[in-house]
Amino acid sequence: MEKIYERAFDANEWFVLANLLLSLILIWKLPKKLSGLETAVHLTIGVFIGMFFDHTISIRPWDFYDVNDTSNYQIIDLVSYIMYGPYSYFFIYLYVKLNLKGYMNILYVTIWSIVAVLIEWFSVKLGIFHYEKGYQMAWSFPIYAFVQTLQIMFYKISLKMEKGTE
Repeated sequence: MEKIYERAFDANEWFVLANLLLSLILIWKLPKKLSGLETAVHLTIGVFIGMFFDHTISIRPWDFYDVNDTSNYQIIDLVSYIMYGPYSYFFIYLYVKLNLKGYMNILYVTIWSIVAVLIEWFSVKLGIFHYEKGYQMAWSFPIYAFVQTLQIMFYKISLKMEKGTE
């Protein structure tokens, strides 16, 4: 049975569209640190991971939350998943720019996971996410930390493969 949270095109849709547009402009304007292929890969990773986790824990049997105005899939849901791409890009972009090593990786992932939870909190306030069945925002932190750690590992492995030093 479909749940309808609102019917208007309002703050949640505008946030998704503005966020995506401003993020893409920023990517275009920033000095290039990643190749075109790396940029495409990390944008795609963000979209894929967002869709994967949202479609894993927001559908049966868990059904922990709904995205945007209804419990059914809408076109703005797809746009909100695309919005994850630039965050993934910025995550790796800054990682490369800062040239982090050792324990700084842990600090970096922790800071980004906190930022991700804050963005999620803001998204809940705007009506992008509607929690169900007792889901708590704190549960998202380890998911973000896990995904970001995997993304750093993927980046490092891809660098080694590119240099031929597996």
